[in-house]
Amino acid sequence: MINSLTQITKPVISLISTTVLTIALTSPIYAAGNGHDGHHSHDNDNAHMIAGGMPGKESEINRTIEIIATDDLKFSQPSLDVKDGETIKFVLINKGETAHDFTIGTPEIQVAHQKEMSKMMEAMDSHEGHKMEHNDPNALFLNPGEKKELIWKFKKTAKLEFGCNVPGHYQAGMKGDIKFKGMTK
Repeated sequence: MINSLTQITKPVISLISTTVLTIALTSPIYAAGNGHDGHHSHDNDNAHMIAGGMPGKESEINRTIEIIATDDLKFSQPSLDVKDGETIKFVLINKGETAHDFTIGTPEIQVAHQKEMSKMMEAMDSHEGHKMEHNDPNALFLNPGEKKELIWKFKKTAKLEFGCNVPGHYQAGMKGDIKFKGMTK
């Protein structure tokens, strides 16, 4: 009876631990909210809003920007100029031989995502065949040679940037400022 209970309890504890860890890792991203006391919106149009904006709609795209990630740890765009409320379709291409990430967010969101990416990369290395998946609406993970799209509607934010949060890439300079037209930094 005790062995049967142990066999049932271990997977349940593992599932609970994984759930708690997932919540703990993603909370800083959503706690950044939309700039109002760290809370995110709960209405339908702003359900995924974080500092810097929210996922955009295909029908609202104002322009498309292609960004290439390379193994010299640079993006083809060193910075971006955007307007408050503008919806941009990003076409991301990884022309390198290593994985890259593209995340839109405040410096605090970038730091939180770096910690998350580090743990995800460790898990990937320890579980052969495990693929990394991003569920964050403001981030994409690109394997070598991949091309993906991200549509983002910008919200005026004091300090916003994009970066690659694969361990070491952001620190090596694989990032850029997002400047709002008419806004001083």
